[in-house]
Amino acid sequence: MTAARPPRILVVDDDLAVLDAYRRILQAPAGNALGAARAALFDEVPATTPEIPFAPEVFLVSQGQEAIDAVARATATGGYAMAFVDMRMPPGLDGFATIERLWTLDADLQVVIASAYTDVPWAEISARFGFTDRLLFLKKPFDAVEARQMAWALCKKRELLRAARSRERSLELRVAERTEELARATRVAQDAAASRLQFLANMSHEIRTPLTAILGFAELLRDPACTAGDRQLHLETIDRNSQHLLQLVNDVLDLSKLEAGQLLVDQQVTDVAQVVRDVVAFLQPIAHAKGLALGVDAPGELPLTLATDGGRVRQILLNLVGNAIKFTAQGRVTVRVTVAAVDGAQFLAVAVVDSGIGIAPERLPKLFEPFVQADSSTSRRFGGTGLGLSISRRLALLLGGQVTVASQPGSGSTFTLLLPAGERVAGPRRPWSGGSAGTDQAPVAAKRLSGRILVAEDGPDNQRLLSTILRRAGAEVVLAGDGEQAVLAAQASAEAGTPFQLILMDIQMPVLDGYTATRRLRAGGWRGPIVALTAHAMEGDRDRCLAEGCDGYETKPVRADRLLATCERWLSGLKHPDAAAPR
Repeated sequence: MTAARPPRILVVDDDLAVLDAYRRILQAPAGNALGAARAALFDEVPATTPEIPFAPEVFLVSQGQEAIDAVARATATGGYAMAFVDMRMPPGLDGFATIERLWTLDADLQVVIASAYTDVPWAEISARFGFTDRLLFLKKPFDAVEARQMAWALCKKRELLRAARSRERSLELRVAERTEELARATRVAQDAAASRLQFLANMSHEIRTPLTAILGFAELLRDPACTAGDRQLHLETIDRNSQHLLQLVNDVLDLSKLEAGQLLVDQQVTDVAQVVRDVVAFLQPIAHAKGLALGVDAPGELPLTLATDGGRVRQILLNLVGNAIKFTAQGRVTVRVTVAAVDGAQFLAVAVVDSGIGIAPERLPKLFEPFVQADSSTSRRFGGTGLGLSISRRLALLLGGQVTVASQPGSGSTFTLLLPAGERVAGPRRPWSGGSAGTDQAPVAAKRLSGRILVAEDGPDNQRLLSTILRRAGAEVVLAGDGEQAVLAAQASAEAGTPFQLILMDIQMPVLDGYTATRRLRAGGWRGPIVALTAHAMEGDRDRCLAEGCDGYETKPVRADRLLATCERWLSGLKHPDAAAPR
């Protein structure tokens, strides 16, 4: 046997001499002892038999009730492997009743009925117990080796049964665990699907709302009765809603880059004080329109310049302050700036404190997850897609900082942006007071251009828009409807002695795309500046454009002031921030 402890065998017989014989048979160490036991029991000549590698613990009882009590006591310590049970045991329970009671205590107990066939015929036994693999019949008088072999086989069977039961329980446990894991995964997937469906519904609303305004007011502009004042208001409305749509697109792109780990930050010496003032100045009209006070609260001296990505800091603060204004009906929004120590490190803490509706505690843990808002009615009441806070926190982590929140329903909220200071402080400390709080949204005067520009663009509306902007600024513009036309026009102008001073190259065009057209121009010896002007705005698109031969990169839609500034730089020969290495 291979069990850790010897198997236990129970023998139930009212004849003490028979019990003693069982003991000698089952515990005999060698073949000669088996022969001697047989001779003693059946008055035969001892015979030499081979030894069986089997040493069980044998327990002897003389009555059925004793057997039942013994099995009940042994259940807690592993029980018995098998039992030899006599049929006739007066005056107590007979073998039938004893076996039935034993199986109620241990259903896997292996039983051998040891009885004279004339006492209990097999037909009676099978009628009582049916056909079962737990029961064997051993007719008295029996051979000692036969009894010992039967005991060994049934003990081995019981050991295998226990191993099988153990494996079954282990498998059931593993199945239950995997079932629970699958159930959890299903719940997570269902929650994610529900969140995304909610996001799509919100996004549809957010897109259709400004589109309604854009399309509606564009139609009103066609009305001959529209006055100059109404026309200006309509144009401002179209512009405002177009900016909202662009912000939606930028948020989705930023989220996709962040989730793919492809969004990069540009650590530069940044005037954080100016960034804060710009954000406050930009959102001041919105706060004023709601009757809210919006201001900056900062102590006497704070670091003005940090090594960080100013554009991303501005993006985070625009979201935090914009949310505070959105969810505050009355009172004030304060941008409070301090220096904080977190785990021994110095951080510049920009806290946005509002007196708004607050957030329920159970909603705080999921507030920074994508597509999540404070409650299902938030988008209906206040708008938004639920992307801003997720993007803001992830951007803060990329900058080495964090965005935290503290809030109580009805008591307002405080969102805090932490930016690493410490050794990163790159400028002097001086009071934040004073200085203008400007905004980069102020109108930029159109710049006069001088030079010939080739615009490679396949969209008729975009052709008309770009050519109008550039020609009004003084440039001579030639249009090409695809990449092949652009290559031919550039080559023809160079051969005629009137080369273009700048090429604006769309990327996705028929016949030849912008990448292929640029490579052909460079291979043909064209060394003038080429600026990619494309709707390809994913991470890596800029690098590919520069690698394919472009000198600069701008994304659509592009504002007129930015387009003119870009063209003026290249036409004047100034180095552009996107300039590729010299060719």
